[in-house]
Amino acid sequence: MRSLFLFYKQIHSFNIPFSLAIAALAYSQGGSFDIYFFLTLLTLGYMLSLYFFEVRYSNQYFFYYNLGLGKVKLFSFCFGINAVIALLYFLLF
Repeated sequence: MRSLFLFYKQIHSFNIPFSLAIAALAYSQGGSFDIYFFLTLLTLGYMLSLYFFEVRYSNQYFFYYNLGLGKVKLFSFCFGINAVIALLYFLLF
């Protein structure tokens, strides 16, 4: 479980700043900050962060493979955590 959260932190070191930038840009144009932040967090920012991780740190996947974690499990875990966070936010606010 600790290694899954390590991958989650590595992926979101790019995803969160990118999502914040897109949400700030949308907010400056009159859009809703929170909707654009979570939408970008779940879609475009997530895909871009996976792509940049693939390009820059592709050798780190061997570390996760040796722990028995494939790409599908890593990707689905990160997306699931993001979806739960977004769902909780939209249910509470």
